[in-house]
This record gives sequence, structure tokens and C-alpha cells, in this order.
Amino acid sequence: MDGHEPEDAKQSTADMTTFVQNLLQQMQSRFQGMSEKILTKNILSNILAGLSMMSIVVVTLVH
Repeated sequence: MDGHEPEDAKQSTADMTTFVQNLLQQMQSRFQGMSEKILTKNILSNILAGLSMMSIVVVTLVH
């Protein structure tokens, strides 16, 4: 091997690089979306738990 790749091999390498970069970007976007959904769900869950505790306190104070 003389260190020079044929033009087809260079194009194939470039195509594969582009494919992998696009795949990684898609994966990153999906993981980001899942993370945001998990955080939103946890925040809403904490808010609902807080409201539930507040309603128990109110009911206890009223009775």
C-alpha cells in the first residue's frame, strides 16, 4: 500500500462518516427529548405530591 486511497474508497469513507454523524445527531436528539420528558414528569409529580400534602393539611386544619 502506498498510502493513497482510490477515489471510490475516499467517497465511501466520507459517506460512512456522514451517515454516522447523522445517526449520532438523531440519537442525541432522541435522548434529549426523553430527558426533557422525564424531567417534566418528575416536576409534575412533585407538584402533585405537594398539592396532595397541602390538601391533607387543609382538611386536617378544617376538621
